[in-house]
Amino acid sequence: MHIFPQLRRLERKYAEELMVIGVHSAKFPNEKEKENLYKAVKRCELEHPVVNDAEFQVWQEYACRAWPTMMFIDPEGKVIGKHEGEMSYEDMDRLLGQMVAEFDEQGQLDRKPVAIAREPEPTTPLSFPGKVLADETGDRLFIADTNHNRIVVASLAGKVTAVIGSGEEGLADGDFSSALFNHPQGMELEGDALFVADTENHALRKVDLVAGTVTTLAGNGNQGNRREGPWPWFVHRAEFAMGSGIS
Repeated sequence: MHIFPQLRRLERKYAEELMVIGVHSAKFPNEKEKENLYKAVKRCELEHPVVNDAEFQVWQEYACRAWPTMMFIDPEGKVIGKHEGEMSYEDMDRLLGQMVAEFDEQGQLDRKPVAIAREPEPTTPLSFPGKVLADETGDRLFIADTNHNRIVVASLAGKVTAVIGSGEEGLADGDFSSALFNHPQGMELEGDALFVADTENHALRKVDLVAGTVTTLAGNGNQGNRREGPWPWFVHRAEFAMGSGIS
C-alpha cells in the first residue's frame, strides 16, 4: 500500500510502456476473501489488474520473501530483476527509464493499448471516508471524504453546511472551493481551526473555519526520505543482471 502513489505516477508517465499486475498474497485470513479484496482495490483506487493469490501459489513460484516484492519482467516474459521492500519514485523512474530505452532500441516494445474491462464507478455522496470528527459543542461533524479529496462539514443531525476542497486531487491553498487535497484522513479541532493530515500530499493542512481558507503548515507534496546505510538501489542493483544489459 505504501508504494501505490509511486506506482500511480509511473503508470501515468509510462502509460504506453508499463503494465502493472498486482498480486495480493494475504497475511491474514480475512484478507483472502474475494469481497474484502475487491473493496480494498476500490478503496485504494487501483486501475491495474489484481490477482487474489490466496493460496500463495504465485508467491512461491516467484520465490517471494517480503511484502512488497516487485518483479520486473521484460517484453518477452522473462524475469530480469526483483526488488524486495519499498522503493522511491525516483529510483523506480530511473530504472524503468533505462528499461524502456534498452527495449526500445532492441525493437521489443509493443505500445498497443491493453484492453482491461473496468466496472463503472458509482456516484455516491461519499467515497471511502477515512475519518470522522464530532464537535458536540459546536454541533459540527467533520468527515474526511478521502477518495473525493475533500472535507465535508455537517450538523450532528446530518445536514451538510460546508464542503472544504474542490474535490480534485492536488496540493493548493485557497478558499474552500479552490483548495486541493490528496486523500485527507485524520483531523483535529482547536476552536475554529481544523488541522488535517493530508496523507498522499505528506502535508499538514490548517482549515480556518471562520475565514473559509485552507493553508499548508508543513509539507511540500513529496514524501520525506531519510536513508542510512546503502540505498536500496545499490543493495539490489546486482539482481538486475539476469538477462539484461541494465547495470
